[in-house]
Amino acid sequence: MTSPTKCVLLACGSFNPVTNMHLRMFEIAKDALHKTQKFSVIKGIISPVSDAYNKKDLLPASHRCEMLKLALKSSNWINMDTWECEQSKWTETAKVLKYHQSKIDRESNTRSKPAPTKKRRKDLRNVHINSNDSEFDDMSVDDHNAINEALKKDSVNVRLLCGADLLESFGTPGLWADKDIEDIVGKYGLVCITREGSDPRKFIYESDVLTKYQENIIIVTEWIFNDISSTKIRRALRRGESVKYLIQDIVIDYIRDNHLYGVEDKECNFRCTMELRGAKHRVRRGSKVTQEGK
Repeated sequence: MTSPTKCVLLACGSFNPVTNMHLRMFEIAKDALHKTQKFSVIKGIISPVSDAYNKKDLLPASHRCEMLKLALKSSNWINMDTWECEQSKWTETAKVLKYHQSKIDRESNTRSKPAPTKKRRKDLRNVHINSNDSEFDDMSVDDHNAINEALKKDSVNVRLLCGADLLESFGTPGLWADKDIEDIVGKYGLVCITREGSDPRKFIYESDVLTKYQENIIIVTEWIFNDISSTKIRRALRRGESVKYLIQDIVIDYIRDNHLYGVEDKECNFRCTMELRGAKHRVRRGSKVTQEGK
């Protein structure tokens, strides 16, 4: 049986703020990939966008990264990477994927490898990698394929983790460069978590590029539906509504302590309210005294 391909899931976005659904997507994707027995997810990476993205209501990366650090304390396999948000310019998703794939490839190449085991030698069909060029040239196609298959066992594939809305955005004119779409789907691959009302398979069918690389797109249906979005979280916070159980408690505390998204400190609100009530009371009392003096 072929060994599963090692896989790293990469999610790009604003994370403004990070929600439980952002984290939940990683768990959903990991379960689905492991069930195929074709992939072994070894790591998750969250890459927040830089401030140069200039999106409406986008908090500085310093705050967004701090909230991510707090939220990820509960995970032992998902990490945050700050390379993208440290860039002075907005970085295309294809370039972010390229950076992480290259970084992982370098780490794999520099990592010391143990001496070949019996099974390893069998996988190579007793072909010695250290043979000279003439011996290598004399190898059959089967020998070359055997070596390539064995080397694949050590490779790690970085895949973009996204929602169906991002997949469908590929069809928005002018939003994505054609080459970037082809690189994202063709070179790296997608793991797409579906949302209610979306039909990613239909969208793939209607796109020539996505159809060409459809084997590199993994659709995962989220049956436990939860339509949490950062936009809705920000709206609720502005309106003074509870967001408990939608984002991590430790993130809620950070938002309150730093007065983010229009949230005021509770003690400050209480003090201001009491001062306002006292001022109104003094005004009414002063008006009454004035009238009695007349």
